[in-house]
Amino acid sequence: MPIATADEFESHRPRMVGLAYRMLGSAEEAEEAEDTVQDAYPRWSGTDRGAIGRPAAWLAKVVTNLCPDRLTSARAQRERYAGPWLPEPVLTSDGTLGPKGMRDGGHLTPERAVGKGTFEEFLARRFPAS
Repeated sequence: MPIATADEFESHRPRMVGLAYRMLGSAEEAEEAEDTVQDAYPRWSGTDRGAIGRPAAWLAKVVTNLCPDRLTSARAQRERYAGPWLPEPVLTSDGTLGPKGMRDGGHLTPERAVGKGTFEEFLARRFPAS
């Protein structure tokens, strides 16, 4: 019973990372792809090599099975974020950064934010600053 080796795992790493990267779906997920491949290693190291007919296919299947779990976990982490919501900063008319969509310490609703932006655009075109 030969044991699966780390060297053999490493020889398949580029393919597994590419597969995980494509399945996870965005440029921000490159680190997640690496983590997914790392999660595949304990399964690889604990498996009898004699039971694995085609290591590349076996590893691809393991990574393929791990990716949906990783996506579900990432989605759950984003949904549980309990930190403060910070509005997107924008450059104000006086050249400083200020919060977008804020007025008198409150948040504008999406409809009001669109209306405010449209009105400000109208004023800027109607009365250009000289």
